[in-house]
Amino acid sequence: MDSYRIICALVTGALLCLAMLLVFLRVPMALEWQSFRKAKLFTALACFVLSAAYGSSALMGWAFDVPVMLVWLVVASLQAILFTFTCVAFVAPQRNMRRFVFWNLIPMVVLTTLMTGAYLFTSHWSVALLMAGVACYLAQLLLYIHYFITVYRANVEHLEEVYADDLSSRLAWVKRLFFSALVVGLLAVAVILLVNQTLDAVFGLVVTAYYTYVAISFINYMSRAAFVVKAATLPEESLDEEAVAETAMGNRDNLEHVRMAIDDWVTTKRYLEPDVSVEEIARQMGISRQALSDYFSTELKMPFRSWRIEQRIAEAQRLLADNPSIPTGELCARCGYNDRSNFHKHFLKVTGKTLAEYRTPHQSSEE
Repeated sequence: MDSYRIICALVTGALLCLAMLLVFLRVPMALEWQSFRKAKLFTALACFVLSAAYGSSALMGWAFDVPVMLVWLVVASLQAILFTFTCVAFVAPQRNMRRFVFWNLIPMVVLTTLMTGAYLFTSHWSVALLMAGVACYLAQLLLYIHYFITVYRANVEHLEEVYADDLSSRLAWVKRLFFSALVVGLLAVAVILLVNQTLDAVFGLVVTAYYTYVAISFINYMSRAAFVVKAATLPEESLDEEAVAETAMGNRDNLEHVRMAIDDWVTTKRYLEPDVSVEEIARQMGISRQALSDYFSTELKMPFRSWRIEQRIAEAQRLLADNPSIPTGELCARCGYNDRSNFHKHFLKVTGKTLAEYRTPHQSSEE
């Protein structure tokens, strides 16, 4: 067996193992995890499809004529649909993706049928058909880029409204996952058009590495992105109208009640709890979300998000004063941050110094 077929066999085995890992990955059965379960199975399907393609190459060896190229285009197109579905499910699990998959599979099936029929009718059109297929595939990728970016931005805004926090950096890995899939998709076009055995073998190894990255992302998702799934279960508009009326800002008694509720909440340092929605915070205080929002906008003249950031950074300063050498990871966790980049950004914004600059004089005085 030549080296190409050996590599194809290894890629096939690795992809099958990754597919089985995804199939048997345990996911909570709660309704809010439904999109994640579907994405997991669709990604496993993508692994199986690609493993079948490389499995055929391992059995039959190098064979790249127009029919094979068209098959690879279909495989690439299917992968693009499945990965777009997966990335959207990661960032917006509440979105119903059935129509997206359905309306994208139909044109793919129709185009594949027409191209196959045209090739069987006359092979003289083979090059033109291949170029048309590549053009359709590239147009598909452009459409998916626009769709994903639109969904990503809208849902990050929704999450930041729900939690009153900066969350874009915590979801940046989903963007990396999507755009790395796009790079793999463009490499697939190069493999199809350049018709090179070595390039095809290298592409198989690249795909295997990428799918390993995807599988790891699925495993990590349940621990690092539970806040996304949690937000998906909350209604976008969850204002209690009766509570809003009862806590109208024109009533000074209610204003005092809100102030006391916030003071009690601060005393217990509940502002250090991570991934708590504004709705939950208002319930903790015993007031409505609208009353909380109105109080900060009319009395403190600042958003609740900015105020809580200041409270958290003030706590970080207190911890650093007591122990200048406290590990950054521990400092972040104790100040309510799940993301280091957010902590560093907020620390610099509030104190005017980086964490390292702030530590230095305190460490010197400790010595």
